Amino acid sequence: MIRKATITVFIALLTTWALPAFAAAPKVAVMDFENQSQHGGWRIGQGAADILTTALVKQTNYDIFERGRLNSLIEEQNLGSSGRVDPATAAKIGKIIGVQYIITGAVTEYGESNAGGGGGGVHVGKKGYAATVDVRIVDVNTSRILFADTGTGNKSSMNVRVFGFGGGESWNEKHATEALRDAIDQVTKSLVNSDFSSATAAPTATASSSTPLLLADIDGKQVILNAGSNAGLKTGQTLTVKRKGREIKDPSTGAVLKVNYDTLGEIKITNVESAYAEAEITEGSGFKVGDSAHR
Repeated sequence: MIRKATITVFIALLTTWALPAFAAAPKVAVMDFENQSQHGGWRIGQGAADILTTALVKQTNYDIFERGRLNSLIEEQNLGSSGRVDPATAAKIGKIIGVQYIITGAVTEYGESNAGGGGGGVHVGKKGYAATVDVRIVDVNTSRILFADTGTGNKSSMNVRVFGFGGGESWNEKHATEALRDAIDQVTKSLVNSDFSSATAAPTATASSSTPLLLADIDGKQVILNAGSNAGLKTGQTLTVKRKGREIKDPSTGAVLKVNYDTLGEIKITNVESAYAEAEITEGSGFKVGDSAHR
């Protein structure tokens, strides 16, 4: 009898402990991104949202609303499309479908660049692909923006032409999509590390919870960062250097809706100590102390 009672109590405790973890999974819907770039049209907005949804399914326990049903409802209710919704409209959509949070976003950069040189009939070219996304999370109950972050991805390829033959590359959709995926992966990591659900009662929106990596010193091609192994940095890592630009704020609440960043180039970490890291500039110029470095 004692053994049976003990087992019964043990099972009851397990059930009690397990329920909060299951119930705590936030209910989230991801809307199509707005495409503010010069490439891709509406497909890029849908593709970006699909990539983010897949990443969230793999890396979180979020209860994500099925995107096909969401798009059908938005079309039926004429509530906006391709990410063109303000926080109030996003909150309205969220209440209709019964989720706690709506994720909206914009593809602000999606393009290519060309560089190269040579001589003696030989030309070596480099084509780069870059993508930048802005992502926001809106609390359905308050219409507040609880999370806002920007991610940037870059891909490049080399080509060689000898006396005009060989090499050359036109627009490569695969490489451009890889850059977009990297940009979204960057934001996803920041989102996973951010407990945005605890900010529901906060009076203003929150930015990424991760501590920014900043350039503390620059000497020619050599750079010192303000963090090292204490921030998870490792030798050989490549970081993108950006400069914070204009902030766009909600005139009614003062919440930051979007932060514009200018991409300056890349650095590669050569040595890591506990409190700082040394790096070498591998691409770009015009770096200044205080510029931020992004994984």
